[in-house]
Amino acid sequence: MEDAGLKTKTRILAVVPYNGIKEIMNEIAADNEEIDLTVHIGTLQKGLEIVQSYNLDDFDIVVARGGTANLFERHIKLPIARIEISVYDILRAIKLAENYTSRFAIVGISSTVENAKLLRNLLQYNIKIVTLAKPEDDRQAILDLLDQGYEMVLCDMRTTNTAYELGMNYILITSGRESLEATFTQAISLAHRHSFHQRLTKLFKTAMSGSREYVFIYDGERNLVYSSLSRNLDSEYIFLIIEQNMDTFFSDSSFQLEERKKGLLLTYHCSHATIDQEPYVFIYLFKQDVPALIDELGISLYENPEAMVTDSEFYGSANLIGITRKTLEAYSRTLQPVLILGEKGTGKDKSASFLYRHSEFKKHPFFIIDCESTNQKKWNYFMESPNSPLNDIHITIYIKNLQALHDSISGKFLPYLKQNDLCRRNRFLFSYTLSQEIEITNSICQYLMNTLSCLVLHLTPLRDRTDDIPNIATLYISQANINLGKQVVGFEPGALALIQDFNWNQNLAQFKRVIHQLIVLTEGDYISTDLVRQTLKQETPKTTESLRPGYEIVNTNQSLEDISYDIARVVLEQEDMNRAKTAERLGISRTTLWRMLQK
Repeated sequence: MEDAGLKTKTRILAVVPYNGIKEIMNEIAADNEEIDLTVHIGTLQKGLEIVQSYNLDDFDIVVARGGTANLFERHIKLPIARIEISVYDILRAIKLAENYTSRFAIVGISSTVENAKLLRNLLQYNIKIVTLAKPEDDRQAILDLLDQGYEMVLCDMRTTNTAYELGMNYILITSGRESLEATFTQAISLAHRHSFHQRLTKLFKTAMSGSREYVFIYDGERNLVYSSLSRNLDSEYIFLIIEQNMDTFFSDSSFQLEERKKGLLLTYHCSHATIDQEPYVFIYLFKQDVPALIDELGISLYENPEAMVTDSEFYGSANLIGITRKTLEAYSRTLQPVLILGEKGTGKDKSASFLYRHSEFKKHPFFIIDCESTNQKKWNYFMESPNSPLNDIHITIYIKNLQALHDSISGKFLPYLKQNDLCRRNRFLFSYTLSQEIEITNSICQYLMNTLSCLVLHLTPLRDRTDDIPNIATLYISQANINLGKQVVGFEPGALALIQDFNWNQNLAQFKRVIHQLIVLTEGDYISTDLVRQTLKQETPKTTESLRPGYEIVNTNQSLEDISYDIARVVLEQEDMNRAKTAERLGISRTTLWRMLQK
């Protein structure tokens, strides 16, 4: 019982679509003594599962956005405070999208796009806006836009999933701090006018006091009242096992069950209880790892396409821009083997993921064999065991890092692929990391291209994609805004030119890391030229100490190649990492400069 003189906090349970909203909400709540906040990331059904996993007696109000808020209103009794998309949110998304050089459109339900239409008319923007009659119409809208030549959409969280599935780049319309502050004001006001009491406190205490395992509680009508495990794509099989054995759980309080699934040993047991004259069944689950042969062999197995997508991969891919996009789309419509070539950090794994997720085998397993973590014994198993995944049918096998495969192994494995005609039963994808942009003469690559007739996907290094850099930067800024709760909309004049002229010898991996760092360090809406210059200098280690202008220390006790490298690096630093000016000053071409710096 709180002291009468203390103000009671409003207990808010927020379910938001991405981490950026969560971060801003936590900042607001930390500064507001009236708010006791619990916030999770989830949308639609997953968000509902999160809410239903809580004892709602512990909260005064629930906060959600868009279609998730609509779903909550139909399934829970607590009041719902809605996060509205404001004019400022729309404007920020438009300003960010203006950095994108190709056409984009805004897609959403009426409540989302009304402010967009207002801005378009007021500011006389020439932007296509598609209003959805219902959220489920977003698939057809995206398909229509793709047919019309659009490459990117501004949309809500649900539509980003559809755009991702269909290969359309997108920018999520994020909620800014002012929108979230207004939501909290609304939530506190609603909570003060509403009281709600749950009858399940005793039930939850009884269920949780006897076990540290996962707990599932069903009432007499076999409705799931509470679960300590969220029901989603990854955990669905656990709930299905319970439902398949529900009759026995209800009839026998001593029933125990063991199942092996996905490399886990699942042990279930149950108990019965009557609380407030109502019968309940408590089902407890204990999970433990079971050693799996696949894990020992260094194979990764994905049984559905969504399981292989990490947070960092979920958003727009840099390889879905320009000619590479068209090549990926064409290759995904065939089951021929594909050899993916590119330097380190050019997105070979993401390209393989795209080819799998858009092929006719996308509902079948996806195996990844990493040549950097295999040995002769493991390769013998692949080729000799009847249980080898190579003997399955209609699966996709991605063999990556072929440059690490020893000649003694490749000399046996590659002919094995040909002799057993494996490429007809399954889809094979291969990747080979290039050390530099030269003609591929390696025997492995030649065999794959000429003997196995692999299609070749050559991923261009970032230094040769100067024109694509504004579009790629826009996608990465959008992702960083979502993850960090920022509202950065682009670069100051001159900053993007520095980005485009940088060498990027680690390609997209380095580029994405630098953009993320710039977003973290940026306080305002635009990334400054000075910040870009300072950050890029840190990406290029200094090789000499500073002397008076025109003089630098160079170690002459080394080869001519090493001396040339040191001189090129010094001049590059003096020219603020501008490769064009450096090459001009040294009297060489940019290609020659790049080769000198590949030491």
